[in-house]
Amino acid sequence: MSVDEDRIRRRAYEIWEREGRPHGEDMRHWLRAFQEIAASADATSKPAKTPRAKKATSADKAVKPKVASRSKGGAQSVQTTNPPPKAA
Repeated sequence: MSVDEDRIRRRAYEIWEREGRPHGEDMRHWLRAFQEIAASADATSKPAKTPRAKKATSADKAVKPKVASRSKGGAQSVQTTNPPPKAA
């Protein structure tokens, strides 16, 4: 007997006892127990929803610092000056 089948059997028995142990209602109790167990299994198997990230607004964009762009090859361009004149 599987674990789920055992749980269904126990739950059907609880329903049968709660209803006063009526004769001939075993299939109705079994189906009700099956539906309850299946519903609880579906609820626990669904992953919890995670909140989505907020979209960037114009205010968020103004706060973020700008990153220097890089040239091809990963080297940054550097402003150069003319070398100083040679002493005579």
